[in-house]
Amino acid sequence: MNRSVRTAECSILLVMNRTLRVLQLNVRKQRMVQHSLMNDPQLKDFGMLAISEPYAWTTDNAVVTVPMGHPNWTKMIPTVQRGERWAFRSMLWIRKDIEAEQVSVQSPDLTAAVLRLPDRSILVVSVYIEPYYVEALLDTRSKLHHLIQGTRDRIGTRVDVILAGDFNRHDQLWGGNEISQDRQGEADPIIDLMSDHALRTLLPRGTTTWQRGNQKSTIDLILASEELATSVVKCTIHTTEHGSDHRAIETTFDVATPERVTEERLLFKNAPWSEIRARTAAALHVIPIGGSTQQQTDRLMTAVLEAVHALTPKAKPSRYAKRS
Repeated sequence: MNRSVRTAECSILLVMNRTLRVLQLNVRKQRMVQHSLMNDPQLKDFGMLAISEPYAWTTDNAVVTVPMGHPNWTKMIPTVQRGERWAFRSMLWIRKDIEAEQVSVQSPDLTAAVLRLPDRSILVVSVYIEPYYVEALLDTRSKLHHLIQGTRDRIGTRVDVILAGDFNRHDQLWGGNEISQDRQGEADPIIDLMSDHALRTLLPRGTTTWQRGNQKSTIDLILASEELATSVVKCTIHTTEHGSDHRAIETTFDVATPERVTEERLLFKNAPWSEIRARTAAALHVIPIGGSTQQQTDRLMTAVLEAVHALTPKAKPSRYAKRS
């Protein structure tokens, strides 16, 4: 086999990804909606999922999410939680091959991270704002203002911004002419934030993002800094309905992201399960015991996954595989 053929065969493992794709959805604390979203094969190449009102709760001083982990994304939840069953109302899933640093925010309704991409850094925030309460809106506006300013000051270079989530406020700027004059003004703190940090709304004006019966409105938004907004390829309602009364929004940016290395497919039918059990047991013997139920579960899952990936045979990639 000559060198050029070998190079061609190796290159099928690399998947060029020259776009950053973001999906957001308020799942309304519904288990089946969140399962549907997380199991959607169309989303595997999305860089980020921003979830409002996730199906997640606290029990025995541990945080339970659905799922607890995912092979394609890294989970991030707010750095503070409420002392109640539904402890937070936003979360992020970041694709695992994208370098991301979570940023602390003192709110259970905001989850923030900085994505380190090849040619830029992007502050991304999953947002939920409680409806009707002016105090909640003003508090969120203040926290987002300080988060954006503080992140830019700390990093010291240009930082783009994406705010995605359920803002629960109406305005003709995004809702269109059907928004009554009585509702005008309720979103002024959001518009002030956009003005302070040069943010633009990306979804086409008047797009319905929530509908129940004959009622419909635009309350889910995605806001981005001006330079990033100019790179938008698409911002629209996602084609798959997952069962929420909110619509999933997908946004594609013409932004370089890391080349993806296709994971090797495990041949579970040939897995040496007795050896996997023995290796898992040996690993657990040297891991300190104790801690919360969640910590013990995480240690068990880490040991099991390490043994499975180390000992299970891998399928050889097909020479006819296509780039995605």
